[in-house]
Amino acid sequence: MLDAHQLLWTQIAAGVCLLNFAGLLIRLVRLRGATQTASKWDKVEGVIIASEVDQPLSHLSDDETDATPVIRYRYPINGHDFEGDRIRVGGVPMTTRLLAMQQVSRYPLGAHVDVYVNPKNPKRALLEPRAQNNIAGTVVFAVIFGVIALILTAHAIAGHVLYTDNGVPLFAFALPGVTLLVAILGIVSFVRTRQLASACRRWPSVSGAIATASVIEELIEDDSDKDSTTRRKIHRYHVDLRYDYRVNARDYVGTTVNFGWAAVYASRYRPDEPVTVYYDPDHPGTAVLEPNNRQGSFAPLVFSAIFAIAGGSLLAFFIKVGFDH
Repeated sequence: MLDAHQLLWTQIAAGVCLLNFAGLLIRLVRLRGATQTASKWDKVEGVIIASEVDQPLSHLSDDETDATPVIRYRYPINGHDFEGDRIRVGGVPMTTRLLAMQQVSRYPLGAHVDVYVNPKNPKRALLEPRAQNNIAGTVVFAVIFGVIALILTAHAIAGHVLYTDNGVPLFAFALPGVTLLVAILGIVSFVRTRQLASACRRWPSVSGAIATASVIEELIEDDSDKDSTTRRKIHRYHVDLRYDYRVNARDYVGTTVNFGWAAVYASRYRPDEPVTVYYDPDHPGTAVLEPNNRQGSFAPLVFSAIFAIAGGSLLAFFIKVGFDH
């Protein structure tokens, strides 16, 4: 049984998690509705007038989320010029310097871009109305808080920790549940990747050029070391590959080489090298260089299989131990 103090804190924690879950659900509904509405806004030509990363002069580790991409664009409506800085619905949160730089690199200064403008209020505009980044993150957090709220609420109502007949706490079943959820997400990723890989082979192509082909080094502080006076730095490397192309008088910067988990080597491409870019005719900002490259396409499926076996084994073990007599 939970004593009065433990029960009080369990009820408070359950209430906080329920409030967070409800808030995230409301935000999810609003984001979904705003995304669908924004995708129908009027599309006009705009020009990037500012593209930079807002970041502090120094920081301890490159995995700190202390940078913000700052992108401003100008667009004309009925003979009047307007300026905007919103990229997608929900805004762009602070992120790492590398991710902020990658976002900024997609919109170089002077590039001609599509701007989606609210016909009822021309001052409101977006560059990526269909972006799902904020929605995906909200879904993940909503699931986490929902599961925690469910477990804590059940314990608060019962007034004690819930166990199976053989004494296994019910919250232990959350571990195989999360593992199986990861497996399901991997399968979804595999299906989506296969669909994109199949579709891109039928996409139209256009001439482009490699803008950047280099390797970026990040220094990550190892916080596993308990001695804070001698923190070890971990070196992490990323391929920075970007290519420029133009479709219907609009400038685009692509970063995707192939749809899959295949390794990308910067040495395979040289700056200013001409390349053939295959782009989605419905969304020209989505493009690929190697539509026929299937290397690594089954990696998400293998990843899912590992987690499915682990989650299924854990679930079977808990059921056997918890309920068998």
